[in-house]
Amino acid sequence: MKRALSLLFALLLLTSCGTGSTVSVATSALSPATPSAIASTVPTQPIVAGTTRTPVATVTGATSGRGTATTGTATPARSAVNVTAIANTTPAAGAALVDQAIGELLDNYVDKLQSNTLYQYAYDGAVATLRASGKAPQAQTLTLTGNRDQDASAFKTAYLALTQNVGGEVNQSVVAYEAIQAAVEHVDECHTYFLNPDQNKQAKAQEAGQTNYSGIGVLINSALRPPTIAKVYAGSPAEKAGLRAGDQITTVGDTDVTDLPIDQVSPLVRGPEGSQVKITIRRPGEANPLAFTITRATVNVPNFESEVLKGPNDEKIGYMALSSFSATTTRTGVGDGVEKDIQAALDSFQKQGVQYWVLDLRNNPGGYVETLRRVASRFIQNGQPVAYYVRANGQQEAINTDRSAYVSAQHPFAVLINEGSASSSEAFSAAAQDYGFARLFGAKTAGCLAAAQSFDLADGSALSITVEKVVSPKKREINRVGIVPDEVIQTDPASLADPVKDAAIKWLISQPQPQR
Repeated sequence: MKRALSLLFALLLLTSCGTGSTVSVATSALSPATPSAIASTVPTQPIVAGTTRTPVATVTGATSGRGTATTGTATPARSAVNVTAIANTTPAAGAALVDQAIGELLDNYVDKLQSNTLYQYAYDGAVATLRASGKAPQAQTLTLTGNRDQDASAFKTAYLALTQNVGGEVNQSVVAYEAIQAAVEHVDECHTYFLNPDQNKQAKAQEAGQTNYSGIGVLINSALRPPTIAKVYAGSPAEKAGLRAGDQITTVGDTDVTDLPIDQVSPLVRGPEGSQVKITIRRPGEANPLAFTITRATVNVPNFESEVLKGPNDEKIGYMALSSFSATTTRTGVGDGVEKDIQAALDSFQKQGVQYWVLDLRNNPGGYVETLRRVASRFIQNGQPVAYYVRANGQQEAINTDRSAYVSAQHPFAVLINEGSASSSEAFSAAAQDYGFARLFGAKTAGCLAAAQSFDLADGSALSITVEKVVSPKKREINRVGIVPDEVIQTDPASLADPVKDAAIKWLISQPQPQR
């Protein structure tokens, strides 16, 4: 089984939980949280950091449609009237899709779930969606007993009665998706979330490191309202237009997006290369809104970047920024991943006489477990585990590193994290604390760490389902808890300064070089 540790970052680029996740708005969507790989044909997925609702960071694609799993309250159902962006289906096909989704949850979730509870939440989700669509459905009282087959039959009968005569303007796919989303929200675990067909496709592309799309080139923090830009990609249309990190998006075109979830904002922002989009933002420190007309273009989102920085006394600091623990995938497993890029950077740093290392995992939603293992092998000695799986029966399995990949010439090492760091990022950071091979700087992480597997549904949509728990080398629970960095650094979203990186560099240059 391929496992994934990933936080669908708002799936706008897709894989988070905890406080949320980020989405890349190049603007299209890509990888729980969130979040976060998603394909039954790819057994080993990322430890997804997606959420059952909306992750913290995403790439304008969007992860789950309705809100964040960590809030404890479901977000309002959306209208299913005149929705053209999602292909319509029949009530019978919708009922079958919901039944398939609930079956996958019952069969695969790490803890035991009850069929009567899931079917009831799904039915209530369908009712709420029709009411949000201006309909007045005659809801039934379902007789659900906890017998899986009987509950499935009762749900199907009631669902068809509910949806068959609501009018052709109602998109039955949306009704089914919202029913599934309601059941998923009940589970309330950040690696368990639903993706519609478009989101699923984007998630798979992001996990494979395929991060090109047509849009404006920003990463959005989907946990915030209004949707807030977390990062502007270098050379993107957004950078050229003057957008900045910290800008709050209030309107796209003529649509007020202040309170919209990221998956509804994303389609408004992205579009064909060469087309234009008008975006209005609020900028901290500015009295009035600012409007930008931006020409969309193909945006290349780098998954890994490195450079040599100079300290105040010309110290050489090797800086690496990792956007996700991505990798190519094959029918037999996980292929080459970003560990190749990291090794190349470390080799280059060595040749240039670099004295210190920085790894930036801020807004990194996670990725493949195998890629995590390979990256961690560069820094963990003697093949010691980077983390442990914990199965439903309590049995533990070590995720051992590769002793042959360890880089013998280690240096003082700083890792940068924030609330958008999830899943594999949290596993790596927890190992750094447990073993002491690096010092953590920034803000508390998402608290979304588990092993998830993606299961494709009949119409191309998918469920990411938590199949195993994951703990740190010292058996610390990170899921729903997060990691507090060794040095908590306050940041100002209105400022272009980077006090987290500055604090890390200040600490690094105070450290003695290891004896060779």
